Amino acid sequence: MNRLKGVLFVLGLGSLPLQGQQNNEVLVNINGPVSILEYEGVDNSAALDDGIGFGLEYGYYLSPKWSLRTGFALQTYRGNAKLDRINAAYVTQDSEAEVFEFRYQFTNYRETQKARYIQIPILGQYETSGTNRFFVLAGVKLGIVVDSQYKSRATGLTTSGYYEQYDVLLEAPRFAGFGDFGSYSWEADELDLKTNVMLSLETGLKLPISTGSLVYLSVYVDYGLTNVFEDTKSNRLLEYKAEPEVNFTGNSVLTTQVGNVDEIKTLSLGFKLKYGFSF
Repeated sequence: MNRLKGVLFVLGLGSLPLQGQQNNEVLVNINGPVSILEYEGVDNSAALDDGIGFGLEYGYYLSPKWSLRTGFALQTYRGNAKLDRINAAYVTQDSEAEVFEFRYQFTNYRETQKARYIQIPILGQYETSGTNRFFVLAGVKLGIVVDSQYKSRATGLTTSGYYEQYDVLLEAPRFAGFGDFGSYSWEADELDLKTNVMLSLETGLKLPISTGSLVYLSVYVDYGLTNVFEDTKSNRLLEYKAEPEVNFTGNSVLTTQVGNVDEIKTLSLGFKLKYGFSF
C-alpha cells in the first residue's frame, strides 16, 4: 500500500506542469509602419506612414513550446506613383462627330493608391522556456480585399486637338476641351484588386506583465506571394468625353499603358505590439 501511494505521488508531481499549462491565448495587436503596394513601371515611393494594421489573434498550445495561431486583421496598404511628365495621344471624335487626334500633357503627375484587406492567418509558433521567452512565428495569411481607391493630381494639364483632314492643330478653346487647364485632379474607387496570399514571419519577445496577462514585442514581415493586379491596361489615363458636353474623366495610371504595370504585390514590415490573456 505504501509503495502504491508513492507511485501515485510521483505521477501526481509529473502531471503538475501539464495541469498548470495554460493552453489558450487571446491577443489584440497593432503593427506598422510600412505597408505598401509594390509595382514596377512607374516611380513608386514608400513612406513611413504608408499603412497601419490592427488584429485579433488566438493561439492554442499543443505543448509548452509549440502553438497554432489564427484570427483576423485589418491591414491598410498604400502606393505612391510619380511621373514628372506624361505625353499621350489617341484618336477620338468631338461634339460634332469630327475625327481628330486628342493630345494631352501632364506635368508633375502624382497618384496615391490605398487598399484595405481583411487577413486570416494560419501560423505556427515556437517559443523558448522561462519567464521571458523568445519566440518565432511563421506561416501564411489569406487577404480578402475590402476596398481600394486612388487619388490623382498634376500641377499642369494642357490639351490640343489635331485634325488631320484639315491639317490644323487647335490649342483652344477650353469649352471644346483644348487649352491650358492648370492643376488637375480626380479620384475613384476602382482599383479592383484581387485576393492576396502572403508569407508571414515574426520574431521577438513574449513578456508576462501579471498573472494571466502578457505582452509581445516583435518585428515582422508579410510578403505577398500572389499578383493582386487586374490587368486592365487598355484604359486611357485621360478620357475625352464629347457628350453631353465636352469634359474629361480619368483613370488610375496603374490601369493604363502609361504606367506599364504588370503586377502588384503587397509588402508589410516593421514592428508589432500585442497584448492579451492566457487561460
